[in-house]
Order: sequence, then structure tokens, then C-alpha cells
Amino acid sequence: MKKVLVCCGSSMITSSVAINKLKEVFKKENIDVTFGQCKFSEVPSMVKTFNPDVIVPTGPLDEKAAGSVPVVRGTSFITGVGEKETIQQILDILKK
Repeated sequence: MKKVLVCCGSSMITSSVAINKLKEVFKKENIDVTFGQCKFSEVPSMVKTFNPDVIVPTGPLDEKAAGSVPVVRGTSFITGVGEKETIQQILDILKK
């Protein structure tokens, strides 16, 4: 099972929007995924405890917080601009 950590400023609104969109994609792609959700400030501890395969921040995240975990900016899930490309980047990481 793959793990996706989605984060935003408050760990509620924009990350929930991104998770809902990603759930649809993973269902269509038949990829079994578990989601983690947190604030930007909680990313370092979530990397250690949740061990995600990819991190999807809905805003600016200091990539040092992600350690060696790939980060794919998920702002497109909020704006709608570049959403297909963002989804493809995430799928490419998860299908490795």
C-alpha cells in the first residue's frame, strides 16, 4: 500500500480538497493508497511516523522538512491550473 501525505497551513480545508481529488484518481488507477494529513509544521514528524511515499503540499513547503521524500506541489488541486500534470507526477512516483 502506498502512502501519500497531504499538508497545508491548517491541515483542514485545502488539504481535504486535494485528498478528495486524489482519491478519485487512485480509484480509477486501481492504486491502494493511505492518506496522512497535517500542517506544514508537522511534516518532519509525519515523515518519521507515517513514512510517506510522496508529500503533496497545497502551498509553499520548505522541502528540507520532507527529508528524502519526494514533494509534488499540489496547489493545482486548489486552482485547477496544471492539475493533470500534478496528478501525473504523483502517479509516476507511486508507480516506481
